Amino acid sequence: MFTHLTHHPAITQEQHRALPFVSNTDLSNLADELLGRQRDMNSPYMATALTFGSHFHSAILEPEQYAALGAQVPAGRDRSQYEAAGTLARVIKRYRYPRHVCYLGQAEQSYTATHEPTGLTVKVRPDLLIDSPKKQRRTLVDFKTTSCKDLAQFLETVEKYGYDRQGALYADALGAHRVVLIAVQKRPAKGQQPQVWVHELTPLQMEAGRKKYGKLLRCAAEQRQHYQLGGQLATALA
Repeated sequence: MFTHLTHHPAITQEQHRALPFVSNTDLSNLADELLGRQRDMNSPYMATALTFGSHFHSAILEPEQYAALGAQVPAGRDRSQYEAAGTLARVIKRYRYPRHVCYLGQAEQSYTATHEPTGLTVKVRPDLLIDSPKKQRRTLVDFKTTSCKDLAQFLETVEKYGYDRQGALYADALGAHRVVLIAVQKRPAKGQQPQVWVHELTPLQMEAGRKKYGKLLRCAAEQRQHYQLGGQLATALA
């Protein structure tokens, strides 16, 4: 379903975002548009969430970069967010499997691929991409923070927040066989340590995610064609 997989090994997160291709975030925004949901990406809440997520992933996957950033983060709310992200990263690494995969995989690598049915190019940047020694099995690992009180509640968010769609899109674009989510609690019960949950997306979840991203990519292609035709018509009438 995807062709022309291309690795972009040297680009940063900012450069990845600037690539003029379809991302999972674009699909989330399109889904919100189609469902009439409004989400202000420029709100203070979203800015804080994005900063926290960036610190969290850096602390897990690029600890040297996270440590170097520490000298630049000012005191106050920004510093609290930075330190909280580092604390959660340390909690995750107390567990054997999450700690183990961090040493196995390629972290924060960008790829592009063409979705054959629509001709759209997508861009993906998995947290970790792990190939077996003989390159016969590929696993994607995605780290999440969550406010859920237990694993059952977290599993409900797989569909709610589109983790199934993201997992299926990344797996199909990259030819991966497994997608593993590693989640850590942001707000544990009083007096308790944050819990860490490891969940591999099931075949049913992958199939549901595949249907979601397929429909959204078709909608994106139709919108693009509509805008192109509108532009051509405007040029012809000018």
